Amino acid sequence: MSISRTARVALLQLPAYSSDEAEASLAHTLRRIDETARERPDIIVLPEVTYPAYFIGTTAREIAGVLAPAEAMARFATKAREHGVYIAAGMALDDGRGGWANGAALFDRRGALAGTYAKSFLWHFDGKWFSRGERWPVFETDFGRIGMLICADGRTPEIARSLVLNGAQIVLDLTAWVSGGRSPEQLSTIQREFLMPARAAENGVWVAAADKCGIEAESIVYCGRSCFIDPRGTIVKELGPEDDAALVMDVPLADAAPPVERRPELYSALVEPTDALPVTAMLAEPIVIADQQRYVAAVQMAMPPTGAEFLVAARRHVERLALHDAGLVLFPATPSRVRRAYVLDEVLDGMRRIAADAGVLVAFVVWAPDGEGYRTMYLVGPEGTVGAHRQTHKPGGPRFASMPVGDDVCGVFETPIGRIGMMLSAEGVAPEVARSLMLRGAEIILWAADDPSLPMAMFARARAEENAVFVACAAAPSATGATMIVDPTGRPLATALEGRELAVGASVNRALSHIKQRAPGTDVVRGRQPEAYGELVAGRGAAARMV
Repeated sequence: MSISRTARVALLQLPAYSSDEAEASLAHTLRRIDETARERPDIIVLPEVTYPAYFIGTTAREIAGVLAPAEAMARFATKAREHGVYIAAGMALDDGRGGWANGAALFDRRGALAGTYAKSFLWHFDGKWFSRGERWPVFETDFGRIGMLICADGRTPEIARSLVLNGAQIVLDLTAWVSGGRSPEQLSTIQREFLMPARAAENGVWVAAADKCGIEAESIVYCGRSCFIDPRGTIVKELGPEDDAALVMDVPLADAAPPVERRPELYSALVEPTDALPVTAMLAEPIVIADQQRYVAAVQMAMPPTGAEFLVAARRHVERLALHDAGLVLFPATPSRVRRAYVLDEVLDGMRRIAADAGVLVAFVVWAPDGEGYRTMYLVGPEGTVGAHRQTHKPGGPRFASMPVGDDVCGVFETPIGRIGMMLSAEGVAPEVARSLMLRGAEIILWAADDPSLPMAMFARARAEENAVFVACAAAPSATGATMIVDPTGRPLATALEGRELAVGASVNRALSHIKQRAPGTDVVRGRQPEAYGELVAGRGAAARMV
């Protein structure tokens, strides 16, 4: 049940301190809590491992000048009780096994410990002294239900999704966004630019991120930019890269509303053991990088009113792009308003001839002519049809209630370009779709859309980076559509001008999709915890995980 009110959330952006400055760090943090409490927030959120430091540098539990976790927690509990405010404190916690956890401790207004959370997607040297968490609880407060994640947890879509399925009405990101640049103004991170906005938008939930600023351990630079992100993925309030300040906002709380209906019965790959997944076998294959270079193109256009007109435009584009050495051409999705003017057999036969004449692969969308009217994406080549995918996901709400969707998981198709998976329209907004394609071995994902209601570029970059695959997408020339080629790090290789009809292309090399390690010790595939993702295939499970 939704709590119809706002919560005043205060994000404390704090300067970085090294572990040998822990005493000064704690004193500064407690003083800033006192100052921020004057704003009368419901909750104060601190960055990742505010105490003693992110770069602890040792597994030893006793460090000179550093309080034991219980003692440090007592200091924060006192402040919560003194000011009658909830505090979410990022700190090194006892992992219960004699080691450290990169954790978050939540204190209620009376100073009682309401619960703890431990970071589970450990980043780089995290794993040298922190053990990882294995659960994603949601906490009931007097202002609403909150979920917490820590920094790199936001890079893994399963975690934020699990929090929302467990009932979170707001997701708090206690973070330490590492960055780099020649000046503070240049400091940023892909987590702030598109990953956390995607987490907010795909789940229809507010995200509040509290970051550090400055330099820690003479080697780690933080970008600041603590922010509030609305359920459409828009950053609505933000601090700068050097601000030692509090960012306060009255956040409207309601039940999360993911914009695309989930299909848990299609997500079995998410919970399969890692060693049994096709991607694991794929990554063990030998590959000659120099032999894998190919060129992929995508066309940005308003789909013509009839299938016959589309075939004329498609031939023009494909023949021209073949001269660019394109091995694959992707077209936008055909909108429902012209579906009856696209005769399936005529369009399919025509596109096969175009592909055969040009010697390239072509991906396009048509609607089935039967009474159900399924929307289907086809991949055709010089030898005929390579594969087809019937759309399985649709937006929520009464407008799309009668829209038919397929019940089959999209296949992954072997081609000279690489192993290809396909997504249609709303499917790109549901993170489970691209994730499942990657786990089943996709190296390149083709995403065809028309005029999406949410910013397509944000999702395209997120799907590429979080899965370490190429994403090629095509859409109408609208403000929210995006026609682009994105590499496995989330970097756009080619992007079409907004509002213009044109084609773009870029070189892709499927071997790059085999690099799943994001940092030493951090792997997109091996870092997942499929045994803990039960909520994702069982639907809503709030009661079992509420604290």
